[in-house]
Amino acid sequence: MTIQIWQNFYQRMMPLFTPQAERFLDKAQPERLDSVAFRYTFSVEAMIKISRIIENTVLANPRVADVHVSFQYFSRLIPQRGRYLDIASAAKHLWLYGAYDIPANNLTRFSQHPGTVLIDTENSPLLQYWYLVAYGPGVHKTLLAQEIPALDGDERYYEGFYTFQPDVAYQMSAILHQLYPEQIPVPVAPELLG
Repeated sequence: MTIQIWQNFYQRMMPLFTPQAERFLDKAQPERLDSVAFRYTFSVEAMIKISRIIENTVLANPRVADVHVSFQYFSRLIPQRGRYLDIASAAKHLWLYGAYDIPANNLTRFSQHPGTVLIDTENSPLLQYWYLVAYGPGVHKTLLAQEIPALDGDERYYEGFYTFQPDVAYQMSAILHQLYPEQIPVPVAPELLG
């Protein structure tokens, strides 16, 4: 039942954002991407560009934001291990989501990092989503995208949205708490963040 809340949230949010083409990312100045919310269908490369915006915000504001990141499969975290160890140190708390398609001992540095929790999403509809949420005082950015079938089997594409609205980051964090109440605390409401 609670996973339906996630899917309903995604479907409800999508029409609220202006559609953009992938070339928008190449043309827009980086600072503009900090103030324009949009929806899209993007390649993996474009998704990484949007993710970097959020990651860089977390790195520039140490110990401010709680961060939730889906890699879909934990093997996709390994090439970014160094960057995400830095993010783990910069984040207030970090939750990493994915299916264990690699041995857990490959993720030991994360599982032993203070404030970092790995959450197994195997056999869950969350496995279909790439998401990154940074939420804290003055930091509230959200990327949520569902993987969509590609015509050729080698490519991955995602349809989703990016926004900097505090309420959206709060809602995402609250839904993740509902899905994993033992591992994720109730988030602080935006008006109480300070």
